Amino acid sequence: MNLKDVLWLSYKDLNEKRIRTALTIVMVVIGVAAIVALTSVTAGISQSISSSLNALGPTSIIVSSSGTTGFTIADVARLEGLPNITSVTPLLIGSGVLYAGNHNSSVTIIGVTTQGLKQLLGGNVTFYQGAIYEDTVTPAAVVGHTVAFPTSAAGTQVITVGQAGTLKIGGGRTGGSTITVPIDGILPSHGGFIIPIDSAVFMSLPAAEIVLKRPSFNEMLVFASNTSTVNSTASLITTIYGSGARVTTTAQLLSTTSSIIGSISLLFTIIAGVSLLVAAIGIMNIMLIAVYERTHEIGILKSVGFKNRHILLIFLFQALIIGFIGGVLGIVVGAGTSYGLSTVLGGGGATSASTTSSTGAASTSGSFRSGSAGGGGGFSGSGGGSSFGGGSSSTTASISFKPVFPLSTIISAVLVAMIVSIVAGMYPAWRASKMEPIDALRQL
Repeated sequence: MNLKDVLWLSYKDLNEKRIRTALTIVMVVIGVAAIVALTSVTAGISQSISSSLNALGPTSIIVSSSGTTGFTIADVARLEGLPNITSVTPLLIGSGVLYAGNHNSSVTIIGVTTQGLKQLLGGNVTFYQGAIYEDTVTPAAVVGHTVAFPTSAAGTQVITVGQAGTLKIGGGRTGGSTITVPIDGILPSHGGFIIPIDSAVFMSLPAAEIVLKRPSFNEMLVFASNTSTVNSTASLITTIYGSGARVTTTAQLLSTTSSIIGSISLLFTIIAGVSLLVAAIGIMNIMLIAVYERTHEIGILKSVGFKNRHILLIFLFQALIIGFIGGVLGIVVGAGTSYGLSTVLGGGGATSASTTSSTGAASTSGSFRSGSAGGGGGFSGSGGGSSFGGGSSSTTASISFKPVFPLSTIISAVLVAMIVSIVAGMYPAWRASKMEPIDALRQL
C-alpha cells in the first residue's frame, strides 16, 4: 500500500458523494471568504485613511469653527502672523446636489483657492480632463472622479468639461436655491476617507461664498514649519480660540483612526473565526457520517492488509482535500466580495434627488474633527448641520477605498482552511482507524 493508493481512495469517496462533498466545501468557503473579505476591506480602508492624511502632510493642523460665525480673512492673517506657521489655507465646505443632463449626484462643495487645492491633493494637481478654475468670483467647478463617473451610470461618464451643471443647495425636494456652474476640470480617482475628493465639487472661495451664501470660512488648514513644532502650534491655536474652534493634527487623526480600524479588524477576525469554527464542526459531523457509512468497507480494507495508519490517512487526506479546495474557492469568493463592498461603500454620490436632498437649509459648516482636540473623528458639522452627514443636510461623503490583498493573507487563508479541516477530521479518522475488522465486516 503506497501513498498513491491512499490518495485515490480518498478522492474516490469524495467523488462518489459529490453533493455532500460540495456542501462541506461550501462551509469552508464561507469561513475563508469571510477572512479574506474582512481582512482586505479593513486593510484597504486603513490604507485609504493613511493616504488621505499623509497627502495633507505631517505638519498640517486642521482648525474647525465650533460656532455659527466661522472664520474671516482676519483670522487667516492672524494665524499667518504666528511663529512656526508657513501657510494657512481657508476652506468653505457645504453640500448640495449637482444636476448634469439626466443624472444628479449628492456632492460635497468645497471652496478653496487653487493653491489650497494643490495642498489638499498632496501638493500636485493632475486632471483626468480639463484644468483648474481661476480664483475669481465667477462660479466654475472642478469635480471629483465619482461625480463625473457615477456608479449609478455603470461607471460611464455623465459630466464632460465645458458642460454646465446645476447646483441645488438645500430646501428639500422643492425649495432651496440653484445656480449654474460650468465644469472646468475632472480629477482622476483619488480615493480618500477624511476628504471625499472623488465625490466633491471644488470651486474658488469667492464663488463658494456666492453658491453657499456664506461670507465666512468654516475650516482653516494650517501648516507648521516642521514636525517638531506641530503640537506646540496646535496648542497655541487652541489657546487663542478656546471653545470657538476645534484644533487637531493629522497625526492625532491618524492615531485615532488607526485605533478604530484595529478594533474593527479584531471584531472581524472574531467573526471570521466563528465562521471557521462552524465549518470545522460541520466537517467533523459529515466525516463521522462518512465513517459510519463506510464501516463495512473499512472492514474489507483492513482484512486485505490495510494498516490503521492507512485508514487514518484516507480520512485525513479527505479533510485536506476539502480544506484546500475550500480555501482556494474562499479566496476567490472573498476577493469578489471585497470588491463588491468597495463598490457599495465607495460608490459615490450618484443617487436620486428625492433621497439625497433634505429639508431645511443646506449645511455650509462641514469640518474636520478629532477626538483628541475636542471633537470626534473626520468631518463634522458646526453651526447647525454637517456637510458630510447628520444635521440638516444629506450625507455626501463616500468611503472610497480599494481592497488590499497581501500575499501573506492569501497563503494564510489557504493554510488555515487546510489546518482547520485536518483538525476537524482527526477524530473521525482516528475512530475509523481503530475499528476492528471483524466487527466492521458484520455491519452492512
